[in-house]
Amino acid sequence: MAKILLPVQLNPISRRKDKSVKLSLETRELGTDEILLLMSLEGEEMWMALTTNQEDMPEAPEANAEVETKSDTQRQRNVLYILWKQATEKGKYLGTFESYYKESLNRIIEGLKQKIDD
Repeated sequence: MAKILLPVQLNPISRRKDKSVKLSLETRELGTDEILLLMSLEGEEMWMALTTNQEDMPEAPEANAEVETKSDTQRQRNVLYILWKQATEKGKYLGTFESYYKESLNRIIEGLKQKIDD
């Protein structure tokens, strides 16, 4: 587990369409070891604590940080969209995405219902 503590300045914050927030931080000049450690953390999910100079550093939660950019429903809809697009390109489906989506969900629901014990 890597830990790094750097003095930073928080710069423009931008809101995104999915209501997440993009933060931009600037550091002082960094040494090679610090740069390599930061580069090794790129793309990792982690906790970040920000405090002003006069405040105590908060403790990191024990649970793993998880940044999910899309809900499970959004991910499912996106996969079904790709399947619909492939099916229409191959001429296997002629309807709209909305009709394909509803039919696919009904198939999934019916399959789950069959697994329910009476």
